[in-house]
Order: sequence, then structure tokens, then C-alpha cells
Amino acid sequence: MKDLLKLLESLIGREATVDGIHCEVIEILEAGPRVVVGQMDGEHVIQPDQHGEPHRRVLQTFTLPVLNDEATDIHPVIMTMAGEPLSSRIREALLEQHRLP
Repeated sequence: MKDLLKLLESLIGREATVDGIHCEVIEILEAGPRVVVGQMDGEHVIQPDQHGEPHRRVLQTFTLPVLNDEATDIHPVIMTMAGEPLSSRIREALLEQHRLP
């Protein structure tokens, strides 16, 4: 798991345009693991506090699982953000952990 997390952490700061949205990897969450991607420009959304009350306006963030919906490969957004050869290295780490078929 540590090898996978190190590979994912190397994504932090990478930028890409995915589906017309300019975004950047801003954090890796160990649980899952998951990749947090932040929108770099565009409309601000209202961020709620822990009670669900409106708190402030921020650019939108997305928390993505490492695997796609079918759990057969890397999530396509993460694959785009990683590019080659990092995508291949992440895929190898997932195979070693028996997370991919």
C-alpha cells in the first residue's frame, strides 16, 4: 500500500484539463485510497461547514476513487492526470495488491 500511496502522492500539483475543466491534484486520501482534484478556474460553489450550513465560496473539488466504476482499471481522470509512464506504475502497484483483475 505504501508504494501505491507514494506513486499517488507524486500526482500532487499536477494539472490537466479533463472534460473542459482545468484541474489540479491537491491531496491524496489514504482511505480508499482516493485522489482529491480541485478545479482551477470557473464558478465558485458554496462550501458547507460540518453542520451543512453555508460557509464560504470556493472552487469545486472532486474526490475520486483510484479505480474506475467497474474496478477494472485506473479511474480515467486519474489516468489523464498521471499520464504515462506513471499510469503504468500505478497499475502495476494495483496489480501487486490484487486490486485489479
